[in-house]
Amino acid sequence: MQILNDQNFKKFIEEAEKPVLVDFFANWCPPCSFLGPVIEKIAEKMSGKVIFTKLNIDDSPETARQFGVEQIPTVMLFKNKEVIADFLGFMPEDAVRDWIEAELKK
Repeated sequence: MQILNDQNFKKFIEEAEKPVLVDFFANWCPPCSFLGPVIEKIAEKMSGKVIFTKLNIDDSPETARQFGVEQIPTVMLFKNKEVIADFLGFMPEDAVRDWIEAELKK
């Protein structure tokens, strides 16, 4: 899973040839610690369709602020350099996978 930060975020999103899922998290956040492994599991199964990334909001506050991340975990799905969908909080694996697949079909 690719780690994004304030320095590489914009370029990575702009150059991505596939949709990019960004998990905005913090190490001190309990729900983040539950969602992280769920997203990693999905990443293994959907790696050909979506690029899975993480961004630590404590290490990269500028990017978190730019995208209005006020609660974590926040997950955003980017397509063609734009946020096409997002969700807040923990969701189980099936729900996250279904959400990704539904958003990609739009």
